[in-house]
Amino acid sequence: MTIQPPTTTPSWQTLSTKKRTTLHSLLPPSTILPNTLISTLPSTSPTAPAPPPLPVHSALSIPATSDILTPHELEITSAYDATALVEMMSTGKLKSVDVVGAFIKRASIAQQVVNCLTEVMFEEAMERAKECDKFFEREGRGMGMLHGLPISLKDSFNVVGTHTTIGYIDYLSRPPATTDSTLITLLRAEGAVFYCKTNLPQTMMTADTHNNVFGRTLNPYNLGFTAGGSTGGEGALIAMGGSILGLATDIAGSCRIPALCCGLFSFKPTAGRVPFGGKVAPGRLGSPCPIMPVIGPMGRSVRDAELILRTMITDKTWEFDAGVLGVPWRTVQPVARTLRFGLIRGHEKRPLHPPIAKTLHTAATLLKARGHEVVLLDHLIPDLWDMWTLACKFFSLDPKNTPMEILKTGNEPKVPSVANAPMEDTSDGWKPTLDELFDLNVERFQVLKKFHDLIVEHGLDAILLPGYQATAVPHDQFGEAIYTALVNMLNYPSAIFPFLKADKAVDASFAKADVTYEPPYEPEIFEGMPTHIQVMGKPMQDEELIEILKVVEKVLADVPLK
Repeated sequence: MTIQPPTTTPSWQTLSTKKRTTLHSLLPPSTILPNTLISTLPSTSPTAPAPPPLPVHSALSIPATSDILTPHELEITSAYDATALVEMMSTGKLKSVDVVGAFIKRASIAQQVVNCLTEVMFEEAMERAKECDKFFEREGRGMGMLHGLPISLKDSFNVVGTHTTIGYIDYLSRPPATTDSTLITLLRAEGAVFYCKTNLPQTMMTADTHNNVFGRTLNPYNLGFTAGGSTGGEGALIAMGGSILGLATDIAGSCRIPALCCGLFSFKPTAGRVPFGGKVAPGRLGSPCPIMPVIGPMGRSVRDAELILRTMITDKTWEFDAGVLGVPWRTVQPVARTLRFGLIRGHEKRPLHPPIAKTLHTAATLLKARGHEVVLLDHLIPDLWDMWTLACKFFSLDPKNTPMEILKTGNEPKVPSVANAPMEDTSDGWKPTLDELFDLNVERFQVLKKFHDLIVEHGLDAILLPGYQATAVPHDQFGEAIYTALVNMLNYPSAIFPFLKADKAVDASFAKADVTYEPPYEPEIFEGMPTHIQVMGKPMQDEELIEILKVVEKVLADVPLK
């Protein structure tokens, strides 16, 4: 009898290295950066230490100075937004193969610099682009509202023939997807071209995009800073010009945090309006948590968000997804009156860093100068820290603590941001009594009612608030997401606007000596990082919020970046 040698399970490090090596082998050879450049960049491997935050450690210029992209490709990937590209491809001024090809090359460059990709579908995307061009040649019109447009995806979306590991070692053994996520089917019918998927954090519940499969994603503005999470791969890719429009998810800020970290625009819709079905979840299904995840766009402009939202929210959307509300996108009139904004300026436990205090103050001042009204809400709203604690309890409603069990099955350790997750003592699972669960829902309803009453009493159209107390911060220092999770708890739509940048000379007047900044504020390190505002609308009034955002965009557009 032949005795078979005992089988050994490969270590998680071996499995990770194999996956990352395969990914690198799929990058176009013509886009490979020289070792002389790569050797100067921080390591992004799962076990590498986080690179330190150094002053002015930007990678934004690399795509343009690499001599890999032609002048035409640089123009395609830099000079337009998604709406403009669709218009040009739908009228024959550009071909989809040229647009998709340009973004593939730039995405490949971005991957080598900031480690933003998880899966590439480059060959399939080029074939799809050819189909779009042939359709135009045959029909004389675009295939749909997104004709020929390359769109990048967070890794949790399923695309037939492509793996979906969502950063879990255990999921590396899963076969490629055999069905598309609902939204993929819907958008492909409108001419979309999907060409890559992007990195996310381990468990998808931190704001630092780092896992043991793909490693750490870096912020293009400063490689020692986080790109945010949980859709940080999208944030870094779009900031590097490797994508024009990306699809993210959001349950506590996952669409908005990477946008504010990477200087982008993003939109979180009301939950239930965009089909969410067919995605891979990082934890247990069936949670009684009333805070629902949503899908939202990340990109360069308000009109790009409107374009993709109009495409995703149609009268036929319900036919694709049983969990979506049958409320098609409404056409509303542009704003032609004075708007009334509420203003939330932060919380004492997480006071705004001077660059964000400056940016929020400047935005409110400019809106008032244009005749709009601003109402201070700081002392009228429920305590933001209490709301964060409540949200953490909802997020932890899994007595089996499924994400941690998945890590154990894969024999992988927690990454630093997960090990130190600020979940208010609930990060290792929480087992409330049924009475406690009832009390949680009552507490949430009280928050909802308070905001509802404030909006009605003061006649508010929208609320200005920070998305975070700082710009992007050094790796593994992000901490609590109190300003974004609030919006999810309310189930209101909101958007992140990139506006101004950290400037220590200007920001100094907004510094306070009697507060403790968390994470610590070091003006030299934060210099030049993009700053932001968040604009929150009313539930199920996503269309009205888009029109309000157009007003805000116009007011802020001509302000020097200081």
